[in-house]
Amino acid sequence: MRIGIMLMNDRGPDGKPWDWRAALGRWQTCGLQAVDLFDRMLAAAGESVSGMARLLDGLGLAPGIYCVPTDLVSPDPAPRQASLDTVRRGIDACAELGIRQLFSHGGQHNNAGEEALKRYADGLARAADLATAAGITFSIENAGRLCHTDDELLRCLALVGRPAMRLTFDGGNFVLAGCDPQRAAERLAPWVTHVHVKTFVPDPTRQPRPFRYCPVGQGLVDYRRIRDTLMAAGFDGCMSFEPEGGEDSRWEESLRVLVEIVNGR
Repeated sequence: MRIGIMLMNDRGPDGKPWDWRAALGRWQTCGLQAVDLFDRMLAAAGESVSGMARLLDGLGLAPGIYCVPTDLVSPDPAPRQASLDTVRRGIDACAELGIRQLFSHGGQHNNAGEEALKRYADGLARAADLATAAGITFSIENAGRLCHTDDELLRCLALVGRPAMRLTFDGGNFVLAGCDPQRAAERLAPWVTHVHVKTFVPDPTRQPRPFRYCPVGQGLVDYRRIRDTLMAAGFDGCMSFEPEGGEDSRWEESLRVLVEIVNGR
């Protein structure tokens, strides 16, 4: 199992642009091993896939998973077709990076209902077929309005019906959906190929979601139990800290705790 971080943008804990390259170097000395690369982030930073691979190698880090934005749900077929082209580009990036996992985000966040779910499952099946042909896996996370709960994810997996279709497990998102993250891990473990790590504490002053970010190792998500549950099902992937929540989640403290968790402490 590896320790990762999601490189989603160029913003630091205070929300302002910062030297993310230097941050990766610092985090590597704390135990960071892998970096989740986001297609949009690389484009915004003017980095090519090959250039990012060289940068990570120079820092003693490896790419973890490649992440592409898609809309496989839209009632308009044009965005769905464009999203499959984006998946193809992501598959090419995975080949260039030498990794075997592609992650898709978006689409399910702004859609709901039975017809939307059927469109989504059809789009995911097409994307998973592309991944199968390339010899990699394709995953989505529990998020948005279509696949936020463990029940919804299990139904979506059944509708897609493709071996290459996997899950990126986000413990914090299960809290936001009103689910028990541990129960979700037990039910979904056979399909989990990657983990997003963030957590919350209750905060009734915040609405409509009465939660506040907190450091990993605290709050409502027990990632040590989740680690054990997933490992018992054969998981040997990457647990990646999601640097959201600003100062509340105390990024470097969270990363140090994640290192302990992955290393079995």
